[in-house]
Amino acid sequence: MKLAFVDVETSGSHMRHDRIIEIGILRVENGRLTRTYNQLINPEMPVAPFIQDLTGIDPSELEFAPTFEQVKEEILEILDGVIFVAHNVRFDYGFLRNEFRRYGMGFMTKQLCTVKLSRALFPEYRRHNLDSIIDRFNLRINYRHRAYDDAQIIWKFYDYLIAKFSEIKIEQTIEKVMFRPSLPPTLTEKHIEALPDGPGVYIFYGPEKLPLYIGKSINIRDRVLSHFESDQNSSREFNIKQQLQEIDTITTAGEFGALLTEAKLIKEMQPIYNRRLRLLKTIVVVTKTSDKKGFFVPLIEQVKQIDPDTVDDVLAIFPTKKVAKEYLIRQAQKYGLCQKILALEKATGSCFAYKIEQCNGACVGKENHLAHNIRFIEALSEYKIKQWPFQRPIVITDYDPIDAKKEEYLVDKWCLISQESDELIFDYDIYKILVRYIYKKTNQHNIHQLSRQSDLHRNSYSLIY
Repeated sequence: MKLAFVDVETSGSHMRHDRIIEIGILRVENGRLTRTYNQLINPEMPVAPFIQDLTGIDPSELEFAPTFEQVKEEILEILDGVIFVAHNVRFDYGFLRNEFRRYGMGFMTKQLCTVKLSRALFPEYRRHNLDSIIDRFNLRINYRHRAYDDAQIIWKFYDYLIAKFSEIKIEQTIEKVMFRPSLPPTLTEKHIEALPDGPGVYIFYGPEKLPLYIGKSINIRDRVLSHFESDQNSSREFNIKQQLQEIDTITTAGEFGALLTEAKLIKEMQPIYNRRLRLLKTIVVVTKTSDKKGFFVPLIEQVKQIDPDTVDDVLAIFPTKKVAKEYLIRQAQKYGLCQKILALEKATGSCFAYKIEQCNGACVGKENHLAHNIRFIEALSEYKIKQWPFQRPIVITDYDPIDAKKEEYLVDKWCLISQESDELIFDYDIYKILVRYIYKKTNQHNIHQLSRQSDLHRNSYSLIY
């Protein structure tokens, strides 16, 4: 058996944006060490401070080290025809595969994860990280979090397993750990390997090009395979697998574009196994008015779309009037609001909640409208659409450094600006995607506000939703 025990240290933890700064490899054939490789690599980008502290590698050491481009052929030669062994193999293999992709080189090999191996052979232990394994089995290491030393420890751990367990036990466990799920009869391994391993959207088609399911991922291939791994535990996954005839993919520059594309395609194509993000012909919105005494009263309305200029007036959005009313009743009970005042209950005199001391008495004049209105606003704040936090439209940029792919999206008042129409259309699913993205601190550098409203020239951007 040809194995390569591999560890990489990286400039950061983001697999598509960060780079390898050190790699250690031990090639072992039939139990004999045949080749080693230990190399610092210039990442051509800054190294995160926490990585410097963790590894002890100073950026000055990397300045005159070779780039990955300069060593890629040698690394590829060492890894030729081996099983790639690493602790949390997805991390090391993913980084290395992305480095090769930057230079138009394919890299595919079987992988064995020693974390999974440890869990399978020692289920009585809770922790299976490398530090725990080193302590548990008294393995000696010179420099922790250095690539070559960590790769050596992985080999030592593997040798320990070979000595402790029978050959049959090891072979069966490795086979289980490396198990690839059975594919639908219409797909082969070549189909799977041809799938992109970057961000984007995948579409499952059934007979006669019937859309079965649309999904998104930062790694399309891994996500598609996960459907086939769980098909025995999920009737939906089983049904998809049985009907699947074809897979189409759309790559994007990042997760943001994948989310938007998924939402758009689900609405357009209506795949039968997507329960969320399905197109509703109408939606139900809750706004408010005031009665003669100044108490806020919710208005439940069914509408086809929301005017972006009136978004601030919308207190909540629901799929049906029944769901909206049930929510209002729950919040009224939680916040001690009067259901008679809220027009959720018809009664003469006091409301029922007042009789059981769950209403503060707004219905009988014991609570003024100001106090009641404050709790009303608080009760509905959970689903209140946020105020647009910018004075002008913004551009959100997605960039994939591996494929050098750039996508830009124009957004105003929570609406994506389309090339097809000047009209702003508010979409609640898109709103939720934008909120999560815009308020995440790590995305701030991808958001740029237009300096003037007149700078809004749609055709000047490479991609518009």
